[in-house]
Amino acid sequence: MRALLVLLLAAFALTGCASRAARRGPPGVPVDSRPTPPPPPPENPNPAPADSARPPSHANSIPPASPPAPTPEPQPPVESVITPDERRQTLARIVADTTAAGSSVRRCAGRTLLPDQESVFDTARSLLGQTRAALERDELWRAESLARKARQLAASLNCPG
Repeated sequence: MRALLVLLLAAFALTGCASRAARRGPPGVPVDSRPTPPPPPPENPNPAPADSARPPSHANSIPPASPPAPTPEPQPPVESVITPDERRQTLARIVADTTAAGSSVRRCAGRTLLPDQESVFDTARSLLGQTRAALERDELWRAESLARKARQLAASLNCPG
């Protein structure tokens, strides 16, 4: 019996509780062999001298550096490339989703809810507020996503009407 116990302890000690995959090492490229990204450019390449109150003397002034590179123009928002018909359809979906979510939230307003229902209620109201803010910024793609989430969440609230 003692020999069996020693044998089992030895087997356990040799195999350990880790899987073979963990002993092989993590998959992928080791950190040391990955290329190092270039450092970011300095934020202010020509800092102002500490004594900038004095007028500059022309005898020992350094010529100004070349003008900064022009900043690229910002990309137009995604909504600017959708057709008016697509915009109308998107707005109709947003209105339908927010209407359904809003009615579910209103049905539960003022009622005593269980803690998990309260969390769903608060989250749905928050999503409706975020949808409104996205519409004010004309971010239709975001507003549609938020409205859909609010509708799906509010549908799980079971408050009798």
